[in-house]
Amino acid sequence: MPSSGRSSGLPGLHQLADLEPLSTGDLIDRAVHIYRHNFAPLLALATIPVVTSCTGTLLIAYTFTGLRESAATLPVMILGMTLGYSLTYLISPLLLMLITGGLTRTVADFVMLDVPIGFWRTWRMVGGRLWPLILTQLIGYILFGMVISGLFFVGMIIAWTAIAMSFLLFGYLPSVLAGGLFTLLLFVLTALGFVGYCAAVAQVALIPSVVMIEGRATWDSIIRALQLARGTIWRVVQITLFDLAIASAAISAIGIPFLVYVILNGHFEDLTRTPTWFILAFNVADQLGKLLTLPMATIAYCLLYFDMRVRQEGYDVELLGARLESTAGVPVRPTANRPAPPLTTSPQTETAAVPS
Repeated sequence: MPSSGRSSGLPGLHQLADLEPLSTGDLIDRAVHIYRHNFAPLLALATIPVVTSCTGTLLIAYTFTGLRESAATLPVMILGMTLGYSLTYLISPLLLMLITGGLTRTVADFVMLDVPIGFWRTWRMVGGRLWPLILTQLIGYILFGMVISGLFFVGMIIAWTAIAMSFLLFGYLPSVLAGGLFTLLLFVLTALGFVGYCAAVAQVALIPSVVMIEGRATWDSIIRALQLARGTIWRVVQITLFDLAIASAAISAIGIPFLVYVILNGHFEDLTRTPTWFILAFNVADQLGKLLTLPMATIAYCLLYFDMRVRQEGYDVELLGARLESTAGVPVRPTANRPAPPLTTSPQTETAAVPS
């Protein structure tokens, strides 16, 4: 008979019942449910990279405005810019990579094993897969940048060609009709650009899940993530739109009152003289939007990872068979394409409880 430790390292029947193909609406609904029930630790973790980035952007903004207005010396401005850019574009992205990976694993354990999401437990998970996590996500960012650059180059060619053709229409069509067609063209190009961006995100969004849950090597994790990402573009579009809605609401709640105040007091007569405090407030509002959406996006992509495994591999059937084997001692035949995964959990090393 299997040991009780093997059985305890498997999802219960309740979790297995929830492990089913999900629509994007159901996936977002479950992500909101997890976020709401683990708000404190998730917010604490998201605060680290967001506050770091916020500090850097505020320092950059203040260097451009406040220090310039106070006639600060050149070394002081160089120091402020260097520190600001380092916090914003080096330290904050690194912290974001680590926390995203750790959260992916703790969210997976919460979904599959009802293990609470904890601040320090997330960091222990990061420590267990530190270098593979960093290396894999760095490669993912590079690939993402290459794809975005290629899409941008192709998009610019298409955009300029389409705009040139639309301007030719002004000579043959009434101005109102030509203007409407030009507006529609800009909308279509913007929508295509957004879908292209989401298509690039879809290729790398599941990399942290593969690294932290399946424990694969670097290139194997990337290839595996690309395989699971097939057919997820429109789902990533919907998740991204949902995140943008949350971020926009947070930014508007803070930014609009400040914007109205600045306009009513005539501070926008010269954009070069926009008050320093307004620039700083806008940066804070922008970072607040990121603070709210970071945990939500991480949870949503973790759930998407499980959903794609259920759809492509019958993952729920595998886990149910493994649980039957662990509780009744009935050997379960592996699938034709891959052997039955090991399902034990090591409390000492906190090996992935969710099998690959």
